[in-house]
Amino acid sequence: MVNAVQIWNPDDWESFSLSLLQNRHGPLNVQKIPAAHKGDYGIDYYCTKEAVAYQCYAVEEPVDIAARAERQKRKITTDLGKLLANHIEIGKLFLGAPVKHWVLLAPLHDSKEVNLHCAKKTGDLRKAQCSTLDPLFDVAIQDPSSFPAEVVAAGMSSLSTVKLAIPSPSQEQLEAWAVGSSDLLANATQKLKKRVGVGEVQAAVAEAIASFLHGNAMLDALRTGSPDLHEKVTLAIKSRARRLQFAGPQGGPSAGAILHTELDALISALKSAAPSLSEENAEQIAYGSISEWIMLCPLDFPDVE
Repeated sequence: MVNAVQIWNPDDWESFSLSLLQNRHGPLNVQKIPAAHKGDYGIDYYCTKEAVAYQCYAVEEPVDIAARAERQKRKITTDLGKLLANHIEIGKLFLGAPVKHWVLLAPLHDSKEVNLHCAKKTGDLRKAQCSTLDPLFDVAIQDPSSFPAEVVAAGMSSLSTVKLAIPSPSQEQLEAWAVGSSDLLANATQKLKKRVGVGEVQAAVAEAIASFLHGNAMLDALRTGSPDLHEKVTLAIKSRARRLQFAGPQGGPSAGAILHTELDALISALKSAAPSLSEENAEQIAYGSISEWIMLCPLDFPDVE
């Protein structure tokens, strides 16, 4: 199982978070604190009806679990400090009602160390006995898994840019796939000899396998996280494959020229069908799809004379 991580810029994450919170609390019950003028008090959005404050934070990806957790803990500590320092003004925002919850809203929560940090900060702030905070005030972290799947999907479909980071397949994954795919390997070897020759074909086949697995992992991640985008992408791939089967490859006569032309055409088709898909992700999916076409049908190259 390959883990995909959505790469967010801070503005997109705040906008996406707002759509989630408006669904949870109602559009009229969520208010924003602009950070541009005199800071944000450690709060991005708040709901007086539920006495809850939210801070949005997207770690710059990709990072490992430990680094992500450490940055989230640091953010929690920093912004709760702002909350205490500005408690008088925050009390005015909540109309004198004590704040019951403070939530860090993050794209991914995958470490219990952050839960333990939230528990510690909950204890610290209760001990502070701040009049702005409820005696049972608590600190938590949530990610999109805390919201209905259809709400998350709707928010994803409205994004201007979707960019996923997926690790390259490991050597073990490559070897495991190769064990059960001898026919596909033979096809790829026979075809790619026409592009690179016998001496370099092994490396070319290995690159095609890696691209195929990486592209498939990207499609799987889109299917889970952004089904509307996944549908648009797969339809574009099927359309190009159908044309290739019917009319043959473009850009000959050399194998290299054909590959350049087909890659450019597929990337263009993907970007046209799914404009919000990042250029990098479109290229990764195109490389994977064309590698699959080489291993199966419909893509072949003229024999080398």
